[in-house]
Amino acid sequence: MNSPRVIVISTGSELTAGRSQDTNSSWIANELFGLGYSTEKFLVLPDDPKLIREELKNLAAGASKENPVLLVMTGGLGPTEDDYTLEVVCELTSSKAVLNEKAHDRLQALYRLRGKGFQEALTTALRQVSIPSNSTVLNNSVGIAPGFWSELQSGAYLACMPGVPSEMVAMFKEELVPLIQKQFHSGELYSDFLFIWGMSESLFQQEFIEGIEALKNGKAVWGVAAKKGFIRVTYQSQNKNLVEDLIQKTKEKYGGLCTGDLFEEFPKLLAERKLTIGTIESCTGGLVAKILTDRAGSSDYFLGSIVSYSNLIKENIVGVKRETLEAHGAVSEETATEMADNGAKLLGTDLAISITGIAGPGGGTPTKKVGTVFIGTHIKGEKTEVKELFLPFKRELFREVVAATSLYLMYNRLRKLV
Repeated sequence: MNSPRVIVISTGSELTAGRSQDTNSSWIANELFGLGYSTEKFLVLPDDPKLIREELKNLAAGASKENPVLLVMTGGLGPTEDDYTLEVVCELTSSKAVLNEKAHDRLQALYRLRGKGFQEALTTALRQVSIPSNSTVLNNSVGIAPGFWSELQSGAYLACMPGVPSEMVAMFKEELVPLIQKQFHSGELYSDFLFIWGMSESLFQQEFIEGIEALKNGKAVWGVAAKKGFIRVTYQSQNKNLVEDLIQKTKEKYGGLCTGDLFEEFPKLLAERKLTIGTIESCTGGLVAKILTDRAGSSDYFLGSIVSYSNLIKENIVGVKRETLEAHGAVSEETATEMADNGAKLLGTDLAISITGIAGPGGGTPTKKVGTVFIGTHIKGEKTEVKELFLPFKRELFREVVAATSLYLMYNRLRKLV
């Protein structure tokens, strides 16, 4: 089928009242752009079944097999009385609500853990695990409520997903993308992307994009999404050579700051070289270990982690010398070096990442401000390197950026070694 007109819809009265911010729409549009589908517009609707029904009917009205429409909607799939998505789609597709067994089993298991007092609430929550009978389920691997894919009329398709970002992201990647790619052609467009580490959207546009003629004259289009510690840059064009040229020019400009999808490439590199890795973390509290073990099969290369939050643990468990801590402090190049070297010995790994820093909001000094961090990378047979960074972000963002950046620093060192 031809490439569709894409409209992204977010529902929720908290959005239209300004109490919450819609981050789902921009994320979905950026992901679809990377797959070769352009989003026509965003629509934000309150929890009003009449308004949602009328908008969906109007958006589907002009669709046909030759001119398809894809509506991607988030929100309204919960158990409460203001969650209307299921009700509205059942009406539009002449469906009835049917329990999805997989989601029902997960819901029952959850409520069993909560005890007998939750049995009454379980009955109310059943709408959360139902889908329209004339639909295809989109399984939820993170939460409870399943999504669904429905055909509103010939050529008009509606994908409904939860509004919770973590649930939506997993469902989009695991369930919706394969359906979209099976149903629609992405058009005669070529697309490719790069991660650029330590780069901001505005600086990238100023330094690079504004000087590219092909992007000025519309022969190619570009998109950028800010991530935790990097930006993802995507190029699209009907000319494959032009996309390849843009990717090459970006690499020439930013060199080692460029990677592909590091979270895919790094595990592959570890597996190919049969290397093991561990982490010795302070301010990130084990977040790097979490990122590494989020991936299935990580036990092949990840052996363990030590969260040495206090100086007592750094000294007594990791083996950082007391003299080092007293002379240089816990947040220092010297401490990060000993954490990485000693941690690799303790864990018995080829590689070790150490992190020590000040996440804030307190703990800073005139010489070491909140946001200061030292990241050590130990590679067996090589000299340990330590990178000092100053990242003046709020605590949560600081930790996420540091964790992701530590993986980049290790990956970048490894790929340079033959």
